[in-house]
Amino acid sequence: MADPIPRPPPLRLLDALLAKKRALLAELERAQHGRSARGEVAEFAAIGVAELDAALGGGLQRGALHEVLVGEGDDASADGSGALELLAPALARTLRPARLLAWIDLARSPYPPTLAQAGIDLARLLLVRPRDAREQAWAIDLALRSGACDVVVARIGRVADVALRRLQLAAESSGALALLVRPLACAASPSPAATRLEATPLPSADPRRRRLHLAIRRCRGRGAAVADPLELEWSRDPLDELALSLLRARAAAALPRGAARAAR
Repeated sequence: MADPIPRPPPLRLLDALLAKKRALLAELERAQHGRSARGEVAEFAAIGVAELDAALGGGLQRGALHEVLVGEGDDASADGSGALELLAPALARTLRPARLLAWIDLARSPYPPTLAQAGIDLARLLLVRPRDAREQAWAIDLALRSGACDVVVARIGRVADVALRRLQLAAESSGALALLVRPLACAASPSPAATRLEATPLPSADPRRRRLHLAIRRCRGRGAAVADPLELEWSRDPLDELALSLLRARAAAALPRGAARAAR
């Protein structure tokens, strides 16, 4: 067999630079979850479900971007199919004194009793109503970089990977937690999000209770499939405490073995 054609010096240099770049990115990816490179411990806000918090390494990481993927046809897709109710305690734990929670949405507003039920002071809720997607992206970036907002929540559609990376960098620089609700169709697109959760609402016999199927599609530093899907249930009554009960009914157990493996 003939010797391979040698690559010209400029291409060899480019190969070396790209290899160093990939190695650096891999090192940053490993260090991001626990700040191990600087000997720091990453801060996490617990959600309140022991198994879910354990699977995520402690909860939702501060100074990072998180995504909730929901079906576009879901009636509950406006609030993440119930996922924002589930994650609200973590948002409350993230807020520090005198800091704000920015809710940036083109059309919808959060349900105040749900936020109050989770322990969020409504006086610290900043509602932003952008005129279009471009203005929304600008508002999210500004809120994350402002230093005044500990939490930024937004429901967005398809956006460029570069725009998402800009938001991730903004969250890292300020230490804010960014939570984006996105269509399930975005699952195939790359994202710098620290976690990606897929939320599907389930029917409940009691209209005062919410049931949710939750799958962890990505958790930085812990691999792609970090846990089996979970089925969660909790009260939606504002007079009740937000006590989540883990049903432990796993979606994989309900599928044939071959289908369960194919779903991973």
